Amino acid sequence: VAAGMMYLSATETAINGNFKNEEVAYFAARAGVEEVRDRILLANANTINASLPTALPSGTGGVLYVLNGVSVANIKDNTSPYFDDELCHDFTAIGSWSESTTTNQRCTTLPSGTTWYTCVPSTCSASNSAYATSAFPLEYKWVRLTLKSNNSTAYAVDGNGTHTFPVCWNGKSEAVTAGGPLSVTTQCANLSPVATPVYLVTAMAVMPNGARRVVQQELAEPPSGTLPGGMFAAGPGCGPPVPLNLAGNANTGSFNSSTGTYNAVTGTYNNQVNSGGDVGSNGGINLGGTSTAINGSLSTNLPGSVGSCPANGISKTGTPKYGTITGGAPVYTPPVPPLPNPLPPQTAYPPKGVTMPNPLPAGSYGNVTLKGAVTLAGGTDINHPAIYSINTLNFNGGATLTITGPVVINLAGQPSVTPVLDMTGGTFANTTHLPGDFVINYGGSGGMTITGGTNDFAVVNAPNSAITMKGGSNFYGQIVGKTIDDQGGTNFYWDKALVTPPPNTNPLYEISLRELSY
Repeated sequence: VAAGMMYLSATETAINGNFKNEEVAYFAARAGVEEVRDRILLANANTINASLPTALPSGTGGVLYVLNGVSVANIKDNTSPYFDDELCHDFTAIGSWSESTTTNQRCTTLPSGTTWYTCVPSTCSASNSAYATSAFPLEYKWVRLTLKSNNSTAYAVDGNGTHTFPVCWNGKSEAVTAGGPLSVTTQCANLSPVATPVYLVTAMAVMPNGARRVVQQELAEPPSGTLPGGMFAAGPGCGPPVPLNLAGNANTGSFNSSTGTYNAVTGTYNNQVNSGGDVGSNGGINLGGTSTAINGSLSTNLPGSVGSCPANGISKTGTPKYGTITGGAPVYTPPVPPLPNPLPPQTAYPPKGVTMPNPLPAGSYGNVTLKGAVTLAGGTDINHPAIYSINTLNFNGGATLTITGPVVINLAGQPSVTPVLDMTGGTFANTTHLPGDFVINYGGSGGMTITGGTNDFAVVNAPNSAITMKGGSNFYGQIVGKTIDDQGGTNFYWDKALVTPPPNTNPLYEISLRELSY
């Protein structure tokens, strides 16, 4: 009996130990794909963005490895525990190599030679994980990054497993291109709706006792497409509220911050004109006032005529001026900013009795209330901005927020808070006079109220939010909301430099995550 109890105890201990090692390996593999997901961004100090594949795997490249404590020699040796025995499930042929095996069976070969893969930032004979030399390195051994092919998984995107076309993400679903000589990025951009390439990221983790897990993630950058107007309301229909409401003698125009110069005396750009101030909506547009002027075109998914909605896309009161109307325009689906990761706290900041530091360092903050003068010191350049993850932001008591360099504010608004941004009690000023240096991202449905000083320079990406413009200032930049209400006489000038969006500073969208068992 005693011996039996000893065997049972030893067996239970072994089972528990094996389970623990399997779980550690799983989360180590998860950490591997998340490391690469973060390093794709230009803002990451160890970015791999310049080395991302631009074509599907072939004999001349298309496979990128990030190594952690191993070399490619280990990955290519089919007797090694670190051998990449999953590649043939994603791509049955690369160059002259091919291997096809059944589900749940390991691959036994890899392409020959060294031209089909690359490693960054160092050679493939040593670790190139950014954290391989840390005090407590993770147990993942390698991460493989490629573009996704139509038949990279058991379920082909177009339903035909013989097609090997590149896969793209249009913001709602995956789609395939028709292939061809153009880069995959261009092929995806030529689709309708506009899409972006899908990356297939695979990580293997191996524990000292031999426990192993393989995790695979599909990632894509949210597509931006071509914005129909610098002030755009993504909401459909007639309302109430009407998706885009411009009144109070608001005027629009345009400029280009990349080619023009800001004149601090006149408070204008030298290429600022009363034209090109295009606005748009997926639904109705209302214009009101005697001197409201849309100095540009109007775009709506509804009929391009003036009258009552929904028979007409444009309604008006008074005698507003406006340019060319484009009716029946294709629905434009703006990319929805993801939640900050990790989520910021939901507690008040600053805590009671604590003075907010000035300048406020980049970081994660809860429900922020600004009082007095607060400065956000920017990052080094637009590719490396100072990033603030904030749950809610409220201006109070005449607060003034000053932006001195590239800054991105990612709002969370958890749990379903409204308003998520309220500038009613203050103003902001971007002293660089470059709208792309102050970006506000929010993907939720909480309301936003935006006010400013004499001249506001910013980009607001909040396609699910009801945005109210107040203050009667000049807003320079770009603004996207579900609904936009500008009845306070705020003039809008579209920065045409933003037609090409600022660099993405949010993690790529996770389309799917799966563990691979074979």
